[in-house]
Amino acid sequence: MVKIIPTTKIQQNIGAISASIGQDLYIVTNRGEGKIVMLPYFDGCDEYFAEYMEDYVMSKNKEVLKGRYQKSSDSGKSSLTV
Repeated sequence: MVKIIPTTKIQQNIGAISASIGQDLYIVTNRGEGKIVMLPYFDGCDEYFAEYMEDYVMSKNKEVLKGRYQKSSDSGKSSLTV
């Protein structure tokens, strides 16, 4: 189950939270805005984190990327043949 908690609760209850991380997932907020996702660790999960970070960066740069690829799309078909 996903729980949404503020950073102050993390600071006050880190022991209980770390003990329950296998059953619960946490979204940590600061002033109502999501800042951190806390998930359980398992061997081999680092490649999933790499994919997540790619998605995160693309999401943060969404408007720039949309503009870049819209410009490419608007330019029409390329004369390149393979």
